[in-house]
Amino acid sequence: RDINTSATKDMAANLVLASVALLGAAARPCGHRDIRTGFGQCNEETESRPIYYYFRGNCTDDGSTQLPEPTLLSCTIDCQPGTFLNMNVTNSNGHIATHPHCEECGAGDFSLGGGYAVTGERGGFLTENWPKAMRAWCIGRRGNHWVLNANDCRPWSPGPNGTIITSGDNKGRHQILSALSLVVVLKKDGYVSFRYQVEAEPGKDGLEFTINSVIKLRFQSNQPTWQKLTFPLKAGSHVLEWFYLKNQDGDYGTDRAELEIIEVSGTEFAELECSKCPKGTSSVPGSAACVSCGADHYASEAHYGSCKPCPNNTYSFPGAVGIDQCRTRPICAEVDYSKNFTDCNRASMTRDMYYNWTLPHICWQGVHLPPGQAGVGCEPCQPGMYDDGTGCVPCGAGHYLPATSGSQSLSCERCPEGKEAVEEVYYEYWYRWPKDFVSNGGWVLHEDYTFAGGEQQENRTAAQLTHTAFFRQDGAVNFTYQALTVGRTDPDKDLFDFFMDGVPMGRMDIRSGYHTVQFPVSAGTHTFMWNLRGTNKVLLHRVIVIGVDGGGATTCADCPAGTESTSDRAACQACAPGLVSENGMDCHPCSKDHYAMGAKACMPCPEGTENSEGKSYCSPVKVLSGKERKYNLTNLVTAFNNPGPKHTKTSQGIEIQIGQRSFAFALSRGFDTPALVSEKKVSNPDAAGVEIHVNQQYVENQTCMIETKYTYKNAGEEMKIEEIPLDTKDLGANPSKGGGLLLTLSRGDTCNVTEEYSTQVLVVCDLDVEDMYSTIDSNGDLSCSLAFTMSSRHACPICTEKDFEKSLSSCKNGKQSYSYYKTVPCIGEGPSDGEQNCNGGYSPTVIGLMSAAMAVVVLIAGGLGYYFYRLRKKYNDVHSKYVILRDGYDKNAFNLVPNHIDDDKEDDSKQEFDQVGHTGVNTLEPEV
Repeated sequence: RDINTSATKDMAANLVLASVALLGAAARPCGHRDIRTGFGQCNEETESRPIYYYFRGNCTDDGSTQLPEPTLLSCTIDCQPGTFLNMNVTNSNGHIATHPHCEECGAGDFSLGGGYAVTGERGGFLTENWPKAMRAWCIGRRGNHWVLNANDCRPWSPGPNGTIITSGDNKGRHQILSALSLVVVLKKDGYVSFRYQVEAEPGKDGLEFTINSVIKLRFQSNQPTWQKLTFPLKAGSHVLEWFYLKNQDGDYGTDRAELEIIEVSGTEFAELECSKCPKGTSSVPGSAACVSCGADHYASEAHYGSCKPCPNNTYSFPGAVGIDQCRTRPICAEVDYSKNFTDCNRASMTRDMYYNWTLPHICWQGVHLPPGQAGVGCEPCQPGMYDDGTGCVPCGAGHYLPATSGSQSLSCERCPEGKEAVEEVYYEYWYRWPKDFVSNGGWVLHEDYTFAGGEQQENRTAAQLTHTAFFRQDGAVNFTYQALTVGRTDPDKDLFDFFMDGVPMGRMDIRSGYHTVQFPVSAGTHTFMWNLRGTNKVLLHRVIVIGVDGGGATTCADCPAGTESTSDRAACQACAPGLVSENGMDCHPCSKDHYAMGAKACMPCPEGTENSEGKSYCSPVKVLSGKERKYNLTNLVTAFNNPGPKHTKTSQGIEIQIGQRSFAFALSRGFDTPALVSEKKVSNPDAAGVEIHVNQQYVENQTCMIETKYTYKNAGEEMKIEEIPLDTKDLGANPSKGGGLLLTLSRGDTCNVTEEYSTQVLVVCDLDVEDMYSTIDSNGDLSCSLAFTMSSRHACPICTEKDFEKSLSSCKNGKQSYSYYKTVPCIGEGPSDGEQNCNGGYSPTVIGLMSAAMAVVVLIAGGLGYYFYRLRKKYNDVHSKYVILRDGYDKNAFNLVPNHIDDDKEDDSKQEFDQVGHTGVNTLEPEV
């Protein structure tokens, strides 16, 4: 039971053969050449293994040859990949000896040199057990923790037919991490190798591979074809982990990663036997790996590792398995060959034309290659270029050639001011691969197009064509292709994708017909890839790369607002900060107290700000003139940009925590941000190195994401400063606090579909506050419109003389001191204190009040005296008349005077006197 599996099978076969021999045929006696060996398991303590000897089954053990006694062999004999440990048996004068050695694997076999492979060959991922040290698990984010199997997370599992292992069906599931781990112990230096492919949301979901928590494959979102990676491993223990990561939203394509084979070398010092090559592959003697059967060959399903040629008049693609993969060759037609040309002879301006079969050449009989032709004309120049006798060249910088393709004469014109010459490179002749175009073998040259798919590409996993270009300015890539349907289209397998810098730009239309698409490209170096999968056929006719160096210009384009043309008209350049260009003609500074908004327009500075230096923003004025008071803003800005002892100053500003949210205040331009106020948000709570919460226990630190943990939302970059007047009713008993300034910030990031972030900061004037951030508080729900309140002595107005009252001390020796105190909160000193002569011992204020009181008393006394005088006079009059009536008339007693004279009557003789009833002036008589 300790003998290895191969030896056991060999011994079983020998027993069968021996049984057959016993049944009839007389077998020859066994000799030393018939001795075979079997190896037992290594003893880890003694680092040795037993060796057993036996005769092979086609001989008879007649006792003439003695088997060696079982012995021990060191486990540290090192055999390299491509070999296995074997024993030679020799007979020297009847003495049987054994000699261990490393022997090459035969053709069709391979060895890892002491290791193992986890493979899906023959559906192995379904039918065979995984290594004991391999396990799969999946976690999802729930609140602030990662929890096992949360969010319906699916772990790594075998594919439908068991030939691959996938990261799980997690399409539509988010904030998950599907992990596959394999713990290996290497006895010698070795390696790990695996084949993978992945299709996921670009830059957000993807596959990572780590060795001992060190990233080796960094966040791969797109690898549409099988890719093999190999990483060295030192002797010792290692944790190999494959992570498929998904963020909080979005899916793309199959939304999974796939592994086809995992090989680990170094777990043993030597292989005890070689392994058969998988189906569809073969090897030469001494191979550490197997390769696919070549074109026009197939692998026998009964004999793995051997490749056989297809029968006559049939063909196959590389990797074919079974004779049924050999197809009948089609009859050759004109579509199966294309023109090719030699280089242009500049002296004669001619070249030779010849024909080649389109590769792979699968047709036979039918048409033959036409004869070539010598002395044909050279390839015409592409649009915007001309032939100067040495070849096709573009016009100089800032010039264009307003002519059709093939112009042979120079008539370049200079672009006018405010325009740029847009250089373009056309790729529309496909005799040979143009510069910087690379095909993985799936795309085939064919005269005036390159194609992939169809009969020539059946069975290929994916056909990829890549092109790399440097864009001197913002430009575009434009291409025209033709789709041809071959057989029945499978929407899940027949796909044509276009990628820019590894990011899919969308699925291309593969309905039959011609299609032209264009994508904008920013300045810089970019790589494009056309990727076709399935059996449909795509013909790529023309590719135009716009905005690159080395191309020809056929037109001049207007410079957009915010730019101006360079002096040579070769490009449009952005206006420098603080300058604007409304029409793309020239960049100029804004007028005083205006600023350049996006370099496209000048806008007036908001209230309380100014711009006198041509900057792209307005700064707070040094002194703000409000409706009622003036404010010194210099110290306020300084206070805003200096933290208190409990706050942190970062490149984004002074960071403040309010509840569960964090904000950064940078109310001057002394920080690395245009935002005057920003909100700090956790964009990725699972940055590298955080602990993952699994089943209430913490496992090893894992690298979950590579994105930045925090992002900052611009909550306003344009500021207006307004006065909040002081209401004296609010002063109460504390004249040190009241009024202040209101800072309104706008032009923040987009908050939702209809709103932008904005911020209001109310700074209350408070003479007792130095550290303003210690007083900060929030107003409202802090959604898209943020509102904060804080206090500072620097938000108080500048003092004026009317803000002070004079205070006098008591009189001493004819002198008294005086001082001034503030009646409202303000910044600044009042009049100087001093000393003055006493004034009755009372202060001017008291004297004034006393004078006023005395005046009031005099007025009241005078009024009362006049009233009593009139009352006394009236009494005397009435009393006199009473005496007349009582004592009789005495004309000498009174000098009667009329009490009323009617000015409207001419005759005064009939005037009434008083109420006692006498009339007439000369005839007064007493009534009886």
